[in-house]
Amino acid sequence: MAQPSYVPASLASLAELADEILYLAGDVSVDPSWYTKRASLSAIYAAAELFQTTDQSPGFRETRAFLRRRLDEAAQAGGAVRSVGEWIGFSAGAAINVLRSKGLRI
Repeated sequence: MAQPSYVPASLASLAELADEILYLAGDVSVDPSWYTKRASLSAIYAAAELFQTTDQSPGFRETRAFLRRRLDEAAQAGGAVRSVGEWIGFSAGAAINVLRSKGLRI
């Protein structure tokens, strides 16, 4: 699947796999996060699979540790994005209220 001629089929398979994993994990999102979760999981899966090709540790212990670190990083990044989104929403609401207080019809 790594050959250039198989890239479309490989990406389709990876997308189906990420969708199935998140569905089985209970993801029922219907907002834009549906796409970002699947893209993030696909990238993590592909990176872990690539890492595993050079892992010489017994029972692929290093691959498991690599995967755990990537999932933790994704969770932290998701929290940061949510925080920024909340801040933007609050700031926009405050700006609209200030403009309304100045007489603008918004």
